[in-house]
Amino acid sequence: MQNFFEHQRQARRKTWLLVTLFVLAVTLLIALAHWPLLWLMRVFATDPYTFFNYGLQPLDNGGRIHLGVTLTIGSVIMVAVLYKYFQLRRGGHIIAQQLGGEQVQSNSYDPLHRQLLNVVEEVAIAARMPVPGVYVLERQPSINAFAAGYHRQDSVIAVTQGALQQLSREQLQAVVAHEFSHIRHGDVRLNVRMTALLFGITFIGQAGENLIYSAMNASRRHAQKGDGAGFGAIVGLILTLFGWLGTQLGDAIKALVCRQREYLADAGAAELTRAPYDLAQALLVIAESPRKNTLRQNNAHLYSHLFFSDALSPWLSWLSTHPPLSKRIKALDPSWRGVLTKRPRGHAHATVHGAMMAAHEQSQFQVERHQNNSLNQIKLEGIDANLGYLAHEPVDAQWLVMLLCLHQDWQQRQAQLRQIVALPYVDAFKFDQAETSLSALGLSKKLMLLEVAIGALRCLPPHGQREFLAKLKNIVVVDGSLDLHAWSFYELSAHALSEASTGAIGGLNKKLIGTACEQLLNALASFGHSDEQQQATALKAASEALQLPMRYYGDAQCQITRLQRALSIVKALPQAKKQALVQACQLCISHDGDINEAEQVILYTLAACLNVDSELVSRLPG
Repeated sequence: MQNFFEHQRQARRKTWLLVTLFVLAVTLLIALAHWPLLWLMRVFATDPYTFFNYGLQPLDNGGRIHLGVTLTIGSVIMVAVLYKYFQLRRGGHIIAQQLGGEQVQSNSYDPLHRQLLNVVEEVAIAARMPVPGVYVLERQPSINAFAAGYHRQDSVIAVTQGALQQLSREQLQAVVAHEFSHIRHGDVRLNVRMTALLFGITFIGQAGENLIYSAMNASRRHAQKGDGAGFGAIVGLILTLFGWLGTQLGDAIKALVCRQREYLADAGAAELTRAPYDLAQALLVIAESPRKNTLRQNNAHLYSHLFFSDALSPWLSWLSTHPPLSKRIKALDPSWRGVLTKRPRGHAHATVHGAMMAAHEQSQFQVERHQNNSLNQIKLEGIDANLGYLAHEPVDAQWLVMLLCLHQDWQQRQAQLRQIVALPYVDAFKFDQAETSLSALGLSKKLMLLEVAIGALRCLPPHGQREFLAKLKNIVVVDGSLDLHAWSFYELSAHALSEASTGAIGGLNKKLIGTACEQLLNALASFGHSDEQQQATALKAASEALQLPMRYYGDAQCQITRLQRALSIVKALPQAKKQALVQACQLCISHDGDINEAEQVILYTLAACLNVDSELVSRLPG
C-alpha cells in the first residue's frame, strides 16, 4: 500500500506540470490569435464603411494595436474562466444538474435507486467519508458515472440510467468505488480547474460562432454592402478556428493528465472493495455494449474527463481522456485473454420480453426490501434496523443526529433532550426507541450512523440544512459548555453540510497558526495521556515532527472551546500542511502505544474536517 500512495504523489507532481503546460498552451493561442486580426484591420482600414475610419487607425498605432488585441482576447478568456470556475466551485451538484442529473432522495423506494443508495453508503463507510449526494442521469442509456465537486464535503456521485439497468450490484459497487477514489485523491478539484480552463478556450469558438450568425443577420437586414458585416463574419470564422484548435490542444493535454489518474482510481477502487475482478467485469460490460459509453448531452465535451470511461468517441485515439478499456481490464485482471463478445442491440433489456423480465425483477426486489431490508442490514451491521431506517429519512435524520450529540453529563443531557422533544417533527415513540438503541452503540457505530444520516440531510433544501445546523448548534452548546463527543459530531455535521470555504488563505499570521497547532496537539496530549510527563513528551515528539516550537499547557487549559477555535484556523491551511499536521497528531496519539477513545474522536474529527485520510481512524473502538 505504501507503493500505491508513493505512486499517487508522483502522479500529482506530474499532473501539476501538465496543467502548467496547459496554461502555457492557452497563452500561446492568445498570442497567435491577434496576427490574423491585425491583417484584417489592414485590409479593412481603407473601407470607408468600417469602424477603422472612425477614430481607430491600426497602421499608425503599431504596438498599441498588438497589445490591445492581445489584452482583449486574454481578458475575454480570463472572464470566461473565472465565471465557470466560481460557478463550479459551489459544489458538484452544479455539474450534475448541468448534465441533466436528478438527485436521488435518501428515502426513495425505487428499487434501482435504493440499490444505488445502498452501494454508495457501503463504499462511503469503507472510505470513512460521509455519504455524498447521489444523482442519476435518467436520459442516458449508456453505462457511465462520474464524481464532481470542489471539496470532499460538496462532492456528488452520479451514474447513468444505463449503468443502473445493465450492471450487477457488485459491478455497480466497483464503479462507485472508482469515483470515490477520485474524491479521496483530490481529482475532483483538479477537474473543476481543468473544466474552467477548457471553457475559456471553448468560449472563443462560441463567441466566433455567435459573431458569424450576427454578421449574417446584419447582412440580410441591410442591403448595402461593405457595412462591416463581412469583417464581423471573417473575425468570427477566425475565432471559431482558434477555438477549435485550442479545444484540440486542451483535449490532448487533458488526456495526458487524466489517463494516469484513471489507473490510480482503479487501484483505489480495488482497495476499497477488495474485488478488482468486479471492476474489470464492469469495464468488460462497457467494452461489449453496443451503445458503448457515449453520452447524449450538448455539454458532454466540456465534462468528458470527469466520467468513469470515455463519454465521447474522439476522432483520434490519443485524444481520448481515458486509457483503452482493454488495458484497464488487463491491469485489474491479468488472466483476461483480451476476448470481447459484442452484444447485439436486441439485448434482453431492449426487447419486450426483456423489459417484462426486468419489471418483474424490480417488483420482486421491492417486495424483498419491504420484508427485511437485508441490504441495509449488511451495510449497517451491528446497528438496530430502526436506527438505519431513521438515518435514511431526511426529517427523522435531523433529530437522530441531535441525539448523537448528547452530552455525557446527566443534567446537560436532560436539558438537550427537552429541546429535541419540543421540535415539531419529532415522533415521541420513535424518539424513545432511538435513544435506547443509541445507548448500546459504540463510537464506531455512531460515526457510521452519522455518515449515513448526513447523506439523508443532503436531500434537504439549502435553507433547510442551514436551519438544521443552527438548531444543532443551540442544542450542542449547553450553558456555554461543550462535550468532546458532542463537539465532534457537531463539527462533522457542520463540515459536511456547510457551504465550502474559500480555501487556503496565504496571509494567515504565522504566530496564529502556531498557536492553533499548539492548542490542537496539547488537547491530544491531554486527552490521551494521564501522566503530565507523558503529555509533555508526546507534545515534544509532535513539535519536532512539525519543526514548530510549542509550549506545554497542562490539563487545565485544554478546553473544548480552544480546540474548536484552533480547528477553525487550521482549516485555512494549504493541503500539504494539513497532511503534515494530521501526521503529527497521529505521532502524538501513538506515542505511548495506547489509543483511547478520546484521542480517536479528536483525530477522526480533525482528519475529516481537514479532508485528510488517516490510517488510525479506521481502528475506532466499536
